[in-house]
Amino acid sequence: MRKWIVLFVSLVVVCTSYLPATGKTSEEKLEALEKRIKALEGELEQLKQSSGDTEAASELIQKKKAIPAVAFWKNDFFLSTPDENFWMKIRGNLHLDTKFYGGNSNNPTQFDVRRARFDFQGMWYKYIYFRCQAEFADSPYARNFWADYKFRDWLHLRAGQMKPPFSTAWWTTDNNVHFLERMSGTPMYTYFDRGWWLWGDVLDKTLTWNLGAFTGTGMELDYHKGDIDDHKDYVGRLFYTPFKHREDSFLQGLNLCLEATTGRQSVSTKRFENKGYGAAIRDDKYWTWLDSNAEIGSRDRWGAEIHYIAGPFSLSSEYLVTQWDDIETAAGADEDGDVISWGTWISYFLTGEQKKVSNFGWKQPKPKENFDPVHLKGTGAWEVLARYTYTETDEDLFDTGILKGADEVNEYTLGLCWTWNPMVRWQLNYVHLHGNRDGIRTGSDDNYGGKGFLADEDMVGLRMIFKF
Repeated sequence: MRKWIVLFVSLVVVCTSYLPATGKTSEEKLEALEKRIKALEGELEQLKQSSGDTEAASELIQKKKAIPAVAFWKNDFFLSTPDENFWMKIRGNLHLDTKFYGGNSNNPTQFDVRRARFDFQGMWYKYIYFRCQAEFADSPYARNFWADYKFRDWLHLRAGQMKPPFSTAWWTTDNNVHFLERMSGTPMYTYFDRGWWLWGDVLDKTLTWNLGAFTGTGMELDYHKGDIDDHKDYVGRLFYTPFKHREDSFLQGLNLCLEATTGRQSVSTKRFENKGYGAAIRDDKYWTWLDSNAEIGSRDRWGAEIHYIAGPFSLSSEYLVTQWDDIETAAGADEDGDVISWGTWISYFLTGEQKKVSNFGWKQPKPKENFDPVHLKGTGAWEVLARYTYTETDEDLFDTGILKGADEVNEYTLGLCWTWNPMVRWQLNYVHLHGNRDGIRTGSDDNYGGKGFLADEDMVGLRMIFKF
């Protein structure tokens, strides 16, 4: 059909060239006609090649008895079969940070590529899901690498390297975090670990249950050859939205959660013990361990959470506890101890958007009206936030020389977020930390000589999140 259209256009061009002159000489008309004919010949040749490629592709599909795949964009780049039984989306994100510290801090003003990731997620045979994600900021490493088998809505089996199901704040993906950093860090959070996980939705999808077994030592990056002992961490979690389907109730946005982990470790681990307690300011620690070779009888965690959403308003509170039994050091210390973190934050969208929360963390909404920075149109989504976190660690762990730092820390954070569109988001935070005893350790691990302990630490941070 396209060939006939091209020939028809050519005929029209030829015929119109014999219409009465409009001031041009015969030579000029002839030259113009030759240019048109050459252009049409080029288009005809392209159509022939395109038709040949299409026919060859069709023959190959028939020969291999294959299903053709299509590529399209819908907030992510997708490759999919027409029936969507097989699909993969290609994603990535880039987080660029600028941080300013108080004059007494050992942390320098800095510009940092906080995160740079490529992410491949997909589905095979309608029920096998997978994710392969790599981090390229700092030292590249494998992050999410797992496969999830969906036997029923109420029964999934996931295996690989992933986040164990503990803490909604920790489970919230990095593109959806409310502040520059979460309100707690390792060892309160389980970070990434390798293992098996059963989960599912029951009671008309108002309750999500989770059971898992993990190495308890962290990700592959920490121990390249695998686990360090026979002991494992066992994880359980229940996330309940009792009024999920009560659209007429002001309690519809209420979410409750209980969770726990239990396990034994023969030595202190690189990820959870040796690194100390990560602070709400990434370059700081609430405290650090003094003996990296300490032996630990067991490490248990448990937590209780409440989350509430009402239109543009959100409230979240998590109470988390980590307990160690039989910590033995080379200096002769033999202690039990625990650390408690109780954090609460509130959020309000000035432009009327509404967050979502589930067993898999919080999700930021798309703006009701995107902001166009080129033509200065639209408002984007504007959000104001505030957070308070109290951390308390057993004093005996400091008195016996197991830990050094602050056994009580108060964290205050104010935030302002501006989401331009689903791909670009800006975060502005002011963070104040106040610790007692030796104070908060400031200075990054890359500059040991600059480390020091301060009672107070202040930071103003600006981040641009770019998703693709």
